[in-house]
Amino acid sequence: MTTNEANNTTKPMSSALKLLRLLDVVGETTDPVRVAELARAVGATRSEVHRQLVTLVAAGWMEQLPDGAYQLTVKAAHLGNAALQHAGFGERVSRVLADLAERIGQSVCLAVLDDDATRVVKRAEPGTAAHVTLALGRRMSLRGGATGRVLIAHADDATLAALRERGVPLPDDEELVEIREAGYALIPEYADEGLAAIAFPLVGRTGRPTVTLCAVGPATRFDPLSAKDVLTDGATDLARLTAGLGDGHTSWTA
Repeated sequence: MTTNEANNTTKPMSSALKLLRLLDVVGETTDPVRVAELARAVGATRSEVHRQLVTLVAAGWMEQLPDGAYQLTVKAAHLGNAALQHAGFGERVSRVLADLAERIGQSVCLAVLDDDATRVVKRAEPGTAAHVTLALGRRMSLRGGATGRVLIAHADDATLAALRERGVPLPDDEELVEIREAGYALIPEYADEGLAAIAFPLVGRTGRPTVTLCAVGPATRFDPLSAKDVLTDGATDLARLTAGLGDGHTSWTA
């Protein structure tokens, strides 16, 4: 029997199809989800959906928040990134980042929320030596880093409540308001890391960004505000590129 013949005669696993359907529904939401609402959405019992969620948590694809809701982990993003690479999408994003890095002469990156920090998922470095190298996978503070500050400023109430309940250091409410009004975040003076950075949210159709564009360099050589206009345009271009991918933007990680 040939491979094609086997594919035509082998039936798909119904349990796997149900699990993937559940992931599809979760991926269409912008906030953490609960068992009851998922059960209604997929037409299954609460007990069945709960077992599926427990399975996904055990596999590392989802996590349960202190309030009982569930959300995707960044593990789901790795598979999405592979699909983007196969479609050539990753190359287009990389070209935009590389152009931005050359124009401002500093490192630029994309970062996403990763539990109690942000994680660099794509980066580009300029051809000059006077910059800070951002390693893929690097995790940065939600309070002392520009990426964390801008994403926390746009986070939903459930995410903020869960982080505060766990005692994760966050910017105060006044800082978050200022960041939202400005449209970008800087490294605060109290961080004192010798770095200067500016981060912009990539706003999707829901207005709830989960990806940020950031530029970082030595504080003695890089004035973040001097790159504001260039990076604002870059964030707009990158948001436009992802418009058809859904607002979760979970497909960005490397």
